[in-house]
Amino acid sequence: MKAVKIILWTIAVLAAAAAAVAQSTSAGTSSSQPTALPDAPMPSNAAPTKSQSKDSYYSRLGILCGAGASTSSANTSSLVGCGAGMTLLPFPVFIEAGVMGPMANGRAVSGYLSLDGNISLAPTGLKYAPMALVGYSRLFEAGNALDYGLALAMPRFGEEKNSENSLRLELRDYYTFSNPQQHNVMLRIGWMLDETD
Repeated sequence: MKAVKIILWTIAVLAAAAAAVAQSTSAGTSSSQPTALPDAPMPSNAAPTKSQSKDSYYSRLGILCGAGASTSSANTSSLVGCGAGMTLLPFPVFIEAGVMGPMANGRAVSGYLSLDGNISLAPTGLKYAPMALVGYSRLFEAGNALDYGLALAMPRFGEEKNSENSLRLELRDYYTFSNPQQHNVMLRIGWMLDETD
């Protein structure tokens, strides 16, 4: 009977020791495992689209028409005109050919060819993009001219800002130096299209 008690006591001690060893081993293993870090946000590789850039306002084909007045020291007359042009990429130069008339110098109509630069007057990213225009024009029936003015590029009604198609509203003066000196001022509206269309 005494031998049985010793055997049972030995088994109990060994079981307790085995449980203690197993518990310490599992605790050590769990503490040695690295702590999982939360997933870092993936960097965005999306490149800015054309519609996010005001540059799309300057890479254009366009048709512009308007009305105004032609005035000189001798005469004043109403003036209408239309032109079509395109940007000469990679340079920010817009070339335009068209007709206007009647003119203060008595000519019923004059063809013209213009080269103009656009100067942005506001930070990029605006829905409406004001700009200054300045350049040289050859009015075939009136001579050389300095053309200058202001323009406002804007999205078409119902379009998002900087969409591929936009409108341009501009006030421009074609100032001829001789034959005689005259101001040919027009308020014009243009339908501008992206050159990649």
